[in-house]
This record gives sequence, C-alpha cells and structure tokens, in this order.
Amino acid sequence: MHLQKKGLIALLQMIVATCAREPSSPICSRYDYEERLLERVLRNELALETTLNEILKTNAKVVDALTQLEDAKTKVDSSLAVMEKKQIEMKSQLADFISNASYIMNSTLVANVGALVEASSQIKENATVTVQQLVKEVNILKDQLNVPTIYFRARITAGTIVLSSGQDVVFPTVDVNEGQGYDPSTGKFTASIPGMYLFSVQYCVYNTYVFLEIVHGDKALQRSAHYDSTGIFPCVTMQV
Repeated sequence: MHLQKKGLIALLQMIVATCAREPSSPICSRYDYEERLLERVLRNELALETTLNEILKTNAKVVDALTQLEDAKTKVDSSLAVMEKKQIEMKSQLADFISNASYIMNSTLVANVGALVEASSQIKENATVTVQQLVKEVNILKDQLNVPTIYFRARITAGTIVLSSGQDVVFPTVDVNEGQGYDPSTGKFTASIPGMYLFSVQYCVYNTYVFLEIVHGDKALQRSAHYDSTGIFPCVTMQV
C-alpha cells in the first residue's frame, strides 16, 4: 500500500512536471496552437504584403511602360502626320513641276516645230528657186551645146585683081556658107549667134606691096603686110 502511494505520487509528480514544462506541446496547450496559428497568419500577411508590394511595383513599372508606349505612340503619330504632310507637299510640288515642265516642253516643242516649219518652207522656197535657176542654166547650156555649126569658105576666082587703098576685099565665089553669115556681095560676115569665131585669109602677091587687115566694125583685129619683087606669086596666110 505504501509502495502504491509512492508510485502514485511519482506518477503525479511526473504529470505535474510534464505539465509544468514550457508550453510547446500542442497536446498539453491550446495556446501553443493559437500562437503557431497566429504566427502563420502573420507570416502569410507579411508574405501577402510583400507580394502586394511587388505587385504594386510591377504595376507601377507596367503603368510607366504603358505611359512610355503612349508617349512613343504619340511621337510616332506626330512623325507620321509630319511625314504625311511632307508627302502631300512633295506630291503637290511634283505635280506642279510636272505641269510646268510639260508646259515648257510643249511651248518649246511648238516653237521649235514652228521654226522648223518656217525653216523648211524657206528651204523649200530656196530649193525651188535654186532648182529653177539650175533648170534655166541647164537650158542655157543645152542651147549653147545645140549651137549650129556656122562656117563659110569663099575665094576669088580671077587670076589677078587690082585694089585701091582702103577698098574692101570681096571674095565673090562661095564654096560653102553654113548659117548664111557671109555676104558675097559685100565681103562681110554677120554673126547670127554670139560666140567665138576663127577667120583665116590667104593672099598671094605679084610684084607689089600689099597691106591687108581683118576688121570688126571699125576696129582692126589683125594686120598683114607683104612685098614681092620676084614675080613668082608668094602667098601669105593671116588669121584672127
């Protein structure tokens, strides 16, 4: 019985000792559980607060980034507006330039065409005049080339004749008179066509002195003088 009391007392002391320890066992104290729960709640709140702060920071960064994007978009829109305005101005300037260039080119072309037409007309007129002159000159050359042959040959058939000073020598016998330029009654030749003519005369002298001229109008073209004392009829030829 005494041993049982000692054992019971020891058990009670163990229980009291156990219950008197630092309340760390959930089995022995509800406060420990609440403390731990409160600690977890606080930790969760701290974690949530930290997370919220990070979210707020992130949100601030996102808002700042969005603001920067909006600013950039505004700048881009402004740049696009300026570019569109410049493009419209350039199109207008290009249209004006093309219009002015077309007008200048058309004006220049019309002026050049007019000048070419006028020059062509003048060239044509000059060419017509030139052709007419050439035709006229060719016709003149043809007429010159088609000049008929004009010549005559006449002689004196008498054995001798006696002439006075200043008397015209007449050759009455005509062998040929192509063109009918020689007059056997006067001894004169009349040129029917302008040109160059050759005249040749032969005379023979007998014991006398002879002075002979070929005359054109009143002008002597050629003179010949000869004296014979041999009595053998020497002959002399003169031409012009």
